[in-house]
Amino acid sequence: MQKCTLALWTVLILGCSSQPAPIVSREQPPSAFIKTHMVERGDTLYSIAWRYDFSVDLLARVNGLRHPYILKQGQILSLDKTANSSVKGLQKAKSIVSKALSKNSDAAISKNQTTPKVAPAAKISAKNLRWQSPVKGQVVEDYNPKELRKGVVIEAVSGSSVRPAAKGVVVYAGDGLRDYGKLVIIKHTEYLLSAYGHNQKILVSEGQTVNNGKIISELGASGRLYFEIRKDGNPVNPLSYLD
Repeated sequence: MQKCTLALWTVLILGCSSQPAPIVSREQPPSAFIKTHMVERGDTLYSIAWRYDFSVDLLARVNGLRHPYILKQGQILSLDKTANSSVKGLQKAKSIVSKALSKNSDAAISKNQTTPKVAPAAKISAKNLRWQSPVKGQVVEDYNPKELRKGVVIEAVSGSSVRPAAKGVVVYAGDGLRDYGKLVIIKHTEYLLSAYGHNQKILVSEGQTVNNGKIISELGASGRLYFEIRKDGNPVNPLSYLD
C-alpha cells in the first residue's frame, strides 16, 4: 500500500513540474539573443539603431545599406554586430523580403514602403556645438548604466517647452520605441545623438534642422523629461555635455 501511495505521489509531482509556466510569467529573452529585426511602419534606421544600442553606421554596414537608408515594411535587418556585410548574407535577407512582398500587389508594396525620412550627413563639428539643458528643472534620476539607466530624468513643470541640447537634425520623431513615449532623436555630428522622451506633443518632423532656441516638444502632465546622449551608439552621461 505504501509503495502504491509513493508511486502515485511521484506521478503527481512529475506531472506538475512538467507543466510549462504561463506566458505572462515567463522572462523576456535577453536582447543579446535577438539577431534580427523586422522593419515596422514608422521605423527608421536611426530608431532601430537606438533600440538595439547600435551606431547607425555599424547597423548600415552590417546590412549593406547606403544613404539614404530606404527601408521597407517587412524588411529583415541583421543585428549581429560581429558580422560584416556579405553578399551571401545580404542575398538571404533580400530573398526573405522578396518572398514576403511577392504575395502583395505593386500598390501594396508601395503602401508598405517606409518614408525615407533620414537626415543628410551632418557637417557640424563637435567643437562648434553649444550645449544647454533641454528644459529648466531638477535632475531626479541620474545616469547609471549599471542599473540600466542610460540617461537622466529632469523634472520640470507640466507642459514645459523642450529645446535641443545642441544644434542638429531631427532623425526620429514618433512613439514607436517602447518605454520612451513620444520621442525625438537629434543627430548633432556623425557620432553624437541625443534623445528626448516622455513628451506630450512633438513639434518637429524628421529631416528638420533645429538650433538651440527651437522648441521641439512639450512635456506632459508629469512634467518629466527623459534625456539621453549617445556617442557611436553607446550611452554616455548627458550631464557631462551640458553647460
